[in-house]
Parts: sequence; structure tokens; C-alpha cells
Amino acid sequence: MASKVTGIIIAVLAIALVGTLIYVGNVSTTYTQQIQKKDKQIASLEAELNKLKAELASAKEEKPPVGEAPAPTKVVTEINCADCHGDVSTFHQIAKLMKVDEAKGVEPRICTTCHGEKIHKIHEKKIEDLGVTMCQTCHMTKEGDFRVPEKRPGDVLVCQLCHFDGNYIKIHKAKCERCHYGKPNEIHKPILEKRYEEITSL
Repeated sequence: MASKVTGIIIAVLAIALVGTLIYVGNVSTTYTQQIQKKDKQIASLEAELNKLKAELASAKEEKPPVGEAPAPTKVVTEINCADCHGDVSTFHQIAKLMKVDEAKGVEPRICTTCHGEKIHKIHEKKIEDLGVTMCQTCHMTKEGDFRVPEKRPGDVLVCQLCHFDGNYIKIHKAKCERCHYGKPNEIHKPILEKRYEEITSL
């Protein structure tokens, strides 16, 4: 009887062992298939990457045929400062810029800085063209008396008697580049460096 029970137990264990081996074999096959599938995907991506690397290297080595200039790259030549800065005409008053210059410790930018102090020499062409009429513009009062021009209260220079709004932009009818010369990145270098320091210090 005992040997019969033992035989049944051994048979059951044998069946269980065979079932386990079959199950493990199936799992192992599925896992192996998944690994092989992933390996194929990786190989495909590596091949694509190598192809792109080769194209990039080829593009770097390409030179235009002898006698043929390379195609020019598009360069933005016209930059409108007002796109970012808006209307700055009110800022370009003589008195305001003098305060900015004083704060920076530089020589104030007033009319005589660029045009000199000899008023008649500055207006030489107009004096020749208009003659006595030009003299009356500056030297005669409404009553017809001769006078030496004096600046009005609040004016920085006597120039403002005629150039009454004291606005550099309107007086010169000039573009920003006349005074702010250089490439945009050079013009903005101080403010960009300051902003960089502010950001990195955070």
C-alpha cells in the first residue's frame, strides 16, 4: 500500500516537473524573442544614426566647385530699433542726455560737442544763402533792436532759440546708427553682460 502511494506521489511530482519545465521553456522562448526584437530595433536606430553622421560629415567636407562662390547666407541688413525701443524721441532731449552723461561721468553731449562753439561758422552756408535775413533771425528783437542772443530760462544752450524742441533725433533727422554705431550685439553688450550677471547670481 505504501509503495502504491509513493508511486502516485512520484507520478504527480513527475507530471508537475514536466509541466514546470514546459512553462519555463515557453517563458524563456518568449523572453528571448522579445530581446531579439529589441536588438533589431536598436540595430536599426544605430544604422540610421550612422547614416546621419555620415551625411553630416559629408556636408562639412563639401566645397563649392572651383571658380564658383558659395551661396551667400541671408543677412539681415535693416534693423529697426523702434521695433524694440518704441518712440525714444522724448528721451533724446538735450537736458535729459546731459543728466545721463553726468551720471556716467562723461562729457555731456550738447550741440557744441560735435558742432564746435563758433556759431557763425556752423551756420556759414545758411548765412551765405540768406544774408541779412539770417542775422535778423538771431540778432533782432521784435522792436528792431540789435541784440546778442541769450538762452531762455530752462534752455541749456542758445541753440535752442531756433532748435527749440532740443530733440537730437528731430534736429538731425538721423537714424539711430548715427550715434549708436556698431553691430546690434556690440551696442547691447553692456546691458547683456549686466543681465547675464543678474541671472547667474540668482
